Amino acid sequence: MKKWHLLLYILMSLMLAGCWDQHHLVNKTFVNGIGYDLTEEGNVKVTVRTVNIKGKGGGQFDVEDILLFAEQEMQIGLGTEIDSMVAGEVDFSQAHIILIGDEMAKTGINQLLEFYYRGKDANIAKKVAITKGTAESVISTEIEKSPIAFFILQAIEGGENASYLPDESISSIWTKLLTQGRDLLLPYMEQVTPEKIRIAGVALMDGDKFSGKTLTIEQSSLLLLMMDELKKTSQMYLVLDEAKDESNRISTKQVKRKLDIEVDEKTGNVMASINLKLKIGVDSYPHNLNKNINQNELSQKISRELTKQAKEITNILQEASCDPFGIGLRVSTTYPETWEKLKWDKDFKNVTIKPNVEVEIIKTGSIY
Repeated sequence: MKKWHLLLYILMSLMLAGCWDQHHLVNKTFVNGIGYDLTEEGNVKVTVRTVNIKGKGGGQFDVEDILLFAEQEMQIGLGTEIDSMVAGEVDFSQAHIILIGDEMAKTGINQLLEFYYRGKDANIAKKVAITKGTAESVISTEIEKSPIAFFILQAIEGGENASYLPDESISSIWTKLLTQGRDLLLPYMEQVTPEKIRIAGVALMDGDKFSGKTLTIEQSSLLLLMMDELKKTSQMYLVLDEAKDESNRISTKQVKRKLDIEVDEKTGNVMASINLKLKIGVDSYPHNLNKNINQNELSQKISRELTKQAKEITNILQEASCDPFGIGLRVSTTYPETWEKLKWDKDFKNVTIKPNVEVEIIKTGSIY
């Protein structure tokens, strides 16, 4: 990336953050991405991706990309150690991305993020993602194309707009972690090659801990519809009949979701029904191209396949003790006496969840 492009990006980020003119740009190191990992010795290792701006006089700047590392028994003090490695002040407040390695995330993310919740100058819109393997490997990718954190941010925001990643930030994560009976989904990233990273799906959180279980992008697309979190559109690829090589790609245009909760107050058994009504467009259906689409028949096939997938997704969620629907929250407010007797992190696995998906095709393309 050319230096003036990088400098323009930094200046725009600071102006959007507000009050940029109260801070000196020169001789300051800006952190744009942070990664946390758990070492084999049980220490916390932080990898920091920074941009250092040095004034040369006459309105000229040198822009330098730096990777910094620090390791301690606890997170507290890591910032001071990083600060001691560079000349001038290190600014953590406007970092775009916080990455947490999967082993680190299994121990809990709340303590890692607490600093960013409380900082008076913190960017509360910053994104958090879990990485397959180490966060260091992801944040170190493509060193010559700094700032990598900006590309990760764009990828996450693209996933949010395409409705396969939940729209979460430091602010919303803090709120959900303080709310009993509702769990988080976070972007799950992996390094594919030394030069390439990708979003692999979503990480399922059990409280503030990574459960170790994930969903693919296709699965998370359907899950977000089940959570009633459709943005502009949501695309999915479906195999309707593998033996007949029958597949299609659909786009969900509208969603109507109804979540019903019932509790047997004698036994304490919780039952949840998730009913989805989707209006979709058929983007691709190469099966029997020389024939007109039987929309009723195809709607039924898609409905059955999505219902089947929805059941598979809820099974994985229960194995992970991850309740992104807020079923527990509904039980706590509607059936407080039953809620007091439950241990939701264990009892969620015993909830009976019945998803059902009904599809209405509203668009098939001009050739049909």
